Amino acid sequence: DKEFSHGGEFSRYLKDNLRYLVEEAKKGQGKKMMSVGLHCRIVGRPGRTVGLEEFINFAKSFGDDVWICTREDIAKHWYKHHYPSSKNKANL
Repeated sequence: DKEFSHGGEFSRYLKDNLRYLVEEAKKGQGKKMMSVGLHCRIVGRPGRTVGLEEFINFAKSFGDDVWICTREDIAKHWYKHHYPSSKNKANL
């Protein structure tokens, strides 16, 4: 497990992950999902929060290529676009 002593390390780690996933998706390797766990030990200090803010601004710079959302947003999207209709539920 990676220990982040300051926000710059946390931000760099997240940026590297996002950059890689976006590049994979653009190469036609399917859509990607990146989850960022915000535990108090990681972002619960002002210096580390700066790293999170830096990452969010970086992620926003990708425009429509990156969807910044909550777990609830993902659940609603899945329900709307992928949940089996009542007709299909009988086959489950």
